[in-house]
Amino acid sequence: MTPSSMWSTSSHGEAADATLAELSALGEHLALCNGDGARRVAMHCGVRQLQGLVLGRLVSASSVAATVISITWLVL
Repeated sequence: MTPSSMWSTSSHGEAADATLAELSALGEHLALCNGDGARRVAMHCGVRQLQGLVLGRLVSASSVAATVISITWLVL
């Protein structure tokens, strides 16, 4: 194995434990993500579910309308 293909970490052979500064930064990031970001994700999921419901009904309603129009056109 060549030295350039070996796995390299920033722990330099020591235990790769998180520092207090890293844990603090992670805590701040998670607090930010759980704040406004969580509401945005929930709203996005709700919109996607509503779109799925509307599109499912739209296709059904369009097929029924096309069938009724076709039958009416053939009868007349």
